[in-house]
Amino acid sequence: MHQYYLIFQKVLLLSAFSLLSSFSFAQEKSLNILAVHFPPYEFETPVDGLRGFDIEVVEAAYQRVGIRIKFEFLPWPRAVELAYSGKAFGLLSCAWNKKRGQHLFFSNEISSATHGYFFRKGGKIPTFTSLSDFKNMKIVAVRGYSTQMKLEDLSIEHITARSNKIALNLLHSGRVNFFYGSVEANLYIAKQMGISQYLGVNTLEAPVPYHLCISQKWPNSKYLLDQFNKGLSEIKNDGTYAAIHSKYR
Repeated sequence: MHQYYLIFQKVLLLSAFSLLSSFSFAQEKSLNILAVHFPPYEFETPVDGLRGFDIEVVEAAYQRVGIRIKFEFLPWPRAVELAYSGKAFGLLSCAWNKKRGQHLFFSNEISSATHGYFFRKGGKIPTFTSLSDFKNMKIVAVRGYSTQMKLEDLSIEHITARSNKIALNLLHSGRVNFFYGSVEANLYIAKQMGISQYLGVNTLEAPVPYHLCISQKWPNSKYLLDQFNKGLSEIKNDGTYAAIHSKYR
């Protein structure tokens, strides 16, 4: 009996060592979270010390559980490709869809966005009630974003742009008639570009939740997801989350 007890202890120790070693390996492989310039959620270049409320929330949540992360800005299609393949730890900010759900784990909600369509002011204000109304319209969406994937799923012909700024320029110049995207981010970017006064926007849907998305192929991804959700719950309960968002109002 004593011999079996010793064997059982050894198995437990080996399992614990394996888990710790695996986690240490995941920490040695830098936990790089990929993002694009998407204010006020993420700023590629900080503005008056602000880096984006989703960046600050994710960082604070992981700090609460003692995990170090870093952020890197890349074009979104490339960022998604790296996360799907397990060459990057995560994506920010990330809305759920069926395809992404096959490759990524989704955290609890960290923020949300309203989706709508932008148009040029000056003519008759268009009133659409669903995405299907955009069939046979000249509409642009940012490549790889959930908004573009929705148009694709509905077989709505559209133009893709590499970034929000390019899509806004296409609309402002008259090369397209509509731009389907995030209301909050694109209003901010249009203001930075000096063209917000020429554009109007109508919302189409209820707010869409955003998440931290973690590659399913990353070592200990489920553990790291659980730790993030734990840290997120703590900073929401103690007021840290609200304090971060208050800086952006």
